[in-house]
Amino acid sequence: MGYTLVFLCIAAIGCYATVAQVLLIREFLNIFYGNELCLGIFWGAWFFGIAVGAFLSTKIERLFRQVSVVFVVLLCVMCFVLPVQIVFVRDVRNILGVRAGEYISLIPLLATSFGLIFPFSFIIGFIFPFSSLVVWRIARRQHEGGVDFSSGNSGRARKESKTGIPYPNEIQNGSAGYTAANIGIVYIVESLGSLVGGLLFSFYMVSKFHPFKTIVFLNAGIFFFLTGLVFFFRNEWQASFPERKSRKAKRIPEYVFLGLLLTMVIASFSAATDRLETFSQKMRWTALNPHIELVASAESKYQHIDIGRQAEQYSIYLNGHYASSFPNEYEYAQIAHLVMTQHLSPRNVLLIGNGLGGLISEMLLYPVESLDYVELDQKLMDITGKYLSSADRRALADKRVTLFHQDGRYYIKNIRGKKQYDVILVNVPDPSTAFLNRFYTFEFFKEIEAVLNPDGVLATSVSSAVTYIGKEVGSYTGSLYHTLHKIFRHVLVTPGQTNYYFASNADGIVSFDIATLMKRYRECHIKSDYFNEYLFYTLLQPEQVSFIEQQLGKRKDLLVNTDKRPVTYFLNLVLWDSLTGGRLHGIFYRLQNTGLLVFLIPVFIAVAGRVIYTFMHGNFKLPKGEMPHSVPHDNKVILSDSEESDLMRQTKRHSPYHAGKFRTDCLVVLAIAGFTGLSLEIVLIYAFQNIYGYMYERVGVIVAVFMVGLALGGYVMNRLIRMSAYRLSEQSLNRKWIKILALFELGAGLYAIILPAIIQACSSYSVTAGIGLVCLVGVTGILTGFVFPLINAILIQSGKAIAVSAGATNSADHIGAFFGALLAGVFFIPIFGVWGTCLILSALNISGFVLITISALCLKGEPDVKE
Repeated sequence: MGYTLVFLCIAAIGCYATVAQVLLIREFLNIFYGNELCLGIFWGAWFFGIAVGAFLSTKIERLFRQVSVVFVVLLCVMCFVLPVQIVFVRDVRNILGVRAGEYISLIPLLATSFGLIFPFSFIIGFIFPFSSLVVWRIARRQHEGGVDFSSGNSGRARKESKTGIPYPNEIQNGSAGYTAANIGIVYIVESLGSLVGGLLFSFYMVSKFHPFKTIVFLNAGIFFFLTGLVFFFRNEWQASFPERKSRKAKRIPEYVFLGLLLTMVIASFSAATDRLETFSQKMRWTALNPHIELVASAESKYQHIDIGRQAEQYSIYLNGHYASSFPNEYEYAQIAHLVMTQHLSPRNVLLIGNGLGGLISEMLLYPVESLDYVELDQKLMDITGKYLSSADRRALADKRVTLFHQDGRYYIKNIRGKKQYDVILVNVPDPSTAFLNRFYTFEFFKEIEAVLNPDGVLATSVSSAVTYIGKEVGSYTGSLYHTLHKIFRHVLVTPGQTNYYFASNADGIVSFDIATLMKRYRECHIKSDYFNEYLFYTLLQPEQVSFIEQQLGKRKDLLVNTDKRPVTYFLNLVLWDSLTGGRLHGIFYRLQNTGLLVFLIPVFIAVAGRVIYTFMHGNFKLPKGEMPHSVPHDNKVILSDSEESDLMRQTKRHSPYHAGKFRTDCLVVLAIAGFTGLSLEIVLIYAFQNIYGYMYERVGVIVAVFMVGLALGGYVMNRLIRMSAYRLSEQSLNRKWIKILALFELGAGLYAIILPAIIQACSSYSVTAGIGLVCLVGVTGILTGFVFPLINAILIQSGKAIAVSAGATNSADHIGAFFGALLAGVFFIPIFGVWGTCLILSALNISGFVLITISALCLKGEPDVKE
């Protein structure tokens, strides 16, 4: 019963943590107009908090005599921290005094991010060592025939275990392996809880409940488990109360948790959470748009949607970003007629992205036979439907219009060979994220070329500047210009605050000759209330057209934006830093111009220095005749928790592997594993998005597969550790585990280097290729999951106490993930591409293999004892 309740609580921690990540990311992006840099900072703050919490926990766990109490209290605190953090995130722009519409520069963004994210993630890291201790002590109690060892006041129970071997002897004969296995079980169960949380939120909660309602439901589940756990630990906790306390006083914890459970159940069905959600949403909206009335707000599975109203015009905000306004007939009429007159006779038209506000209705004025409108988010259409003008409603109801709720890139891949288009307008936001960048790459434009008629026209756009094309703006918009030129023979660019690009492979189709466009407009017999042919003079002033062509044509440093190397969104980060008054865009440019050696050489130098140091200070030999972990056991006693913890720490003096530098090397290898696991997951999700489009459910499945792989890898290694625990001597076991660790590092290095070739082989759109990519995610999770329990086994066997080992490994794992989140998605992939990123990861893992192998060779002790 105790095992089950504790494991349910640990699984709930993983579930809660995953849901908290998603909720905080959504709130974070709404406030900070987020892109990959914001996400990198978020993940960095998240993993840094876990690492610090786990590290601090190892330093102070000995101060707590009742670890079960600490475990329960931490879980309780966790339930109340998240809603407070969400309220603070929504009000942070008011706290910082940032004006409406302003971007927050990097340094304030970094500082506030750590302040907003750190508290919850710190608790997640801090609780892990105590989770391991609670599991281990319950297992020990059951193993010892039900004797209660969880109380620090139990003293020395003079009773032998069921095996007839007193507890101190069990430290000598294999309990290190079982202790490590228990930590591994905690890791596995928490990973499975994360899997459940991700799937539950992605496929159900996100579309059913607002954040505070979600939190209340989760809290009710956790307090249900905690109430059962409090009753399980009743006798143990009551024994720690002073004798003079009454029976009712001793049962206060039970009453408290029953009351908390009842409160959460009532809150689940009350309107209090709805009022809190409405209040905090208005608080956030006021900070972002103080002069616009918020009329509707909703969470879809893809984004947060806000609808604001000012006078008679409605504005759509997606994840805090302004997306479009309606009715806005004059502006959209200009775009529609500029696009449609680029073709001689547009019959079949494809629109990807926003079509509201009058755009579709103006495009339908031409002799269009079919207009396919691809809009990813159905909820966006549902929530805006009630505010649309009658003209927009008529346009969407037109029999020529077909609405597809799919990812635009996914649609293009599937329509190939089935339909050809005369005009394709990609009307999506700027490539400020890796997801949006997919609509601006060489590969996407090649896919579009395949579904265009021979005289077909592609139209797309990015933000620019009206009269000045500086280094940042020129590199950003010029990358798109250069990429289009690699595929289409004719590319034209409009001047203005937004650059519209028109591309075609047919001669005499795209044109900025005003007379030609006016003629095409007249020949279609257009009668528009919002546009006339003379507006072409305003849109295409010859001197401005010539200026933009000259500015972009003379640039020799423009890069091609590809799926493998998404430079455009990296350049958007540079532009973002420049616009916010930051000083890092110079550093970004220098990083862009660096080669792989700038990152690889320091790694090689660090490894070489560590190897030299190891050889100079190695050869740690055990004093002759003394076996590892030998402890006095002339009296058959069972130790209390505090005595046992001290004993575990003291035994490390006798270990042949008590070399601080060797344990450090092990933790470095674990950090490399955390870095590699998260980085490869980002690489594979990015590759899957590029090939198959952004289908939220499928990306959720990819993350779920990674968590399954993580749990499976940990489970297999855990089983191996438990099976080997009593079969070999401690010294023999340690050498075996070190060899396995070295082989895993080598395997991870080889896997990283061949991964780009495998991704390329799976780049064709097919069911088999998709399954192959998902399987690669699972393999990545398995390789990452193997390492955690393995290094715990090595550390515990070398004398580390349970909580210290659990905290140190959890901290190292998340420190690696911290750097992986900050570097892989934000810098490595856009600068070096998928291949360069995997090369860096391969070099890191091979360096870890060299490090652990050399360090192990310098460890000398008694000869291995045979089975």
